[in-house]
Amino acid sequence: MTEQQSEDDTEPLPTWPLVVWLARLSVYLLAQGSLTLLAYAYYGFGSNPDTFPLGFRIDPILAGANLLWGFIGTYIGFFRPRYATAFMLACAAFYTALAVLGSFTSHHLGMSLNDRVNWFHWLIVIPAWAIGLHALWRARG
Repeated sequence: MTEQQSEDDTEPLPTWPLVVWLARLSVYLLAQGSLTLLAYAYYGFGSNPDTFPLGFRIDPILAGANLLWGFIGTYIGFFRPRYATAFMLACAAFYTALAVLGSFTSHHLGMSLNDRVNWFHWLIVIPAWAIGLHALWRARG
């Protein structure tokens, strides 16, 4: 900084709300879904998910869903952050439905939703609902 420039002349760096950072974290779902589907393509779709490394022990249908949600969330988080709140609430609703299906019903829509996967879904939906609803409340109020 030169002597002619004061500290007030500098522009502050943009800050992103927590909901945008949470949408960016969906890159994990993108990586998990794509790597798991690649493993199924290589080893066969009849493979036992428990033979995969921890974090990738999901069935192909759930891997496809995670790939889709991860792609959408990564795109929104990095390129269209104004849609992050809507994405987070839709994602929370979807994974809440999966958590309820896996925890309280015997109908899993063809997916293998064991206790480990259900706990992961519950760990996703609680902060997603809290952060998404907080962002919605702040935008309206």
